Amino acid sequence: MMKFVLLLFFLFIFVSMLMNAGRKRGMLSKDADKAVAGLASAMRWFLFGLLALGAAVCGVLIYQGA
Repeated sequence: MMKFVLLLFFLFIFVSMLMNAGRKRGMLSKDADKAVAGLASAMRWFLFGLLALGAAVCGVLIYQGA
């Protein structure tokens, strides 16, 4: 399970870097630029949520073990 989460995390980071590179070089139209910015923001929030969920699970496991 953890391998899948890490793979998903690094895939999101890689795709985000590719989209940002295309956006900064001016390869996208104005509408596509807004869509990429929105998608990058949504991906960022998803990763933060996943990180918070992982921290909560670790906290619960530590509490259960103590």
